[in-house]
Amino acid sequence: MTAFDALKQNSLSFQLLPVSIRELFFLSETPCDIFGMSDGLYKLILRKHSFVNAQVLKDLIAKNHSTIFVHQDMRNNLIELQQNNLRSVTRSLSIGDPIEKGRKQIGLLTLNMSYLYSDPTNDDTLNLQYQSVKNLCAFLYERPEIHEKLYKEFIKQKHHFIFAQPLLASLFLIGVLKQSHVYSFKEVESLFITSYFKDIGMSVIPLEKYDQTTLSEDDTELLRSHPHTSIQILQGRIKLSPAHLAVIENHHMFSLLTNDLHVPDTSKLDEKSVRMISGFETMIVSITDVIAAMITPRPYRSATSLFDSLDLVKALISDDYPTEFRLIVNYFKSVFFRNN
Repeated sequence: MTAFDALKQNSLSFQLLPVSIRELFFLSETPCDIFGMSDGLYKLILRKHSFVNAQVLKDLIAKNHSTIFVHQDMRNNLIELQQNNLRSVTRSLSIGDPIEKGRKQIGLLTLNMSYLYSDPTNDDTLNLQYQSVKNLCAFLYERPEIHEKLYKEFIKQKHHFIFAQPLLASLFLIGVLKQSHVYSFKEVESLFITSYFKDIGMSVIPLEKYDQTTLSEDDTELLRSHPHTSIQILQGRIKLSPAHLAVIENHHMFSLLTNDLHVPDTSKLDEKSVRMISGFETMIVSITDVIAAMITPRPYRSATSLFDSLDLVKALISDDYPTEFRLIVNYFKSVFFRNN
């Protein structure tokens, strides 16, 4: 390497920011120059306005470019472009091939979730996520026949588990609630939104720490308290009732973070709210979250199968909630295991 090349590399190290290659998903061309890291050196791998499709992205991933780099002054442009993509797909969600539209919607929604986690106080990002989640709920509610296909398509996208788990839990939740024939659409919508945003408090821990096999004691305590942090982030900013915020507060009643069964504090709630957080609603939000957690991989364990995750559900709730357990099993059998 010449002295001039060394100076260029040093300059790039101050100018470039790392981003996931998923930020190029659903684009037809690159909005800026894209750099990769090879043999410890920054290299231009795609020029601005380069053509992008699934094969181009697969080739880059095969060359270990899962993390790419963009100039700092272009970072917001890339975010704005993908957020406009999300707005466009959200507005036209019911038009065209539902599988393709659903695939793009859940992918872009999960990408925007990563933007929200990096800046949870950004009202514009939160409002975009909230409106998009509402539209997705209506879309999924009317199309239960595509849930399995969307689940498989979403798994293929291989999002980070922090951003994938809320979507998967909410997908399972809407299916179980609709199959119960107990709740109106508006009730399902409120619980869907509750389920999707319940873990936003996990954003207080930097994403890279979730890729470690263990967390520090301080970070572990932050993780345990994330339901309360979620309420602090959401309260007064999106439309959720006190009862639904209480569901968020108590959604770890069957927690993988503790060995003890969580007993909700209902002393300050009205009778309707007490019934909600002590009954089926909080239980099903918690259980679908457990299933989603089990089927997404972690640095310290591989993902389990959907079938094996239901074995855990059986151990957790079949004695105390036998009717509800049968409902959950029947839902997964009819939607995900119907060909078995």
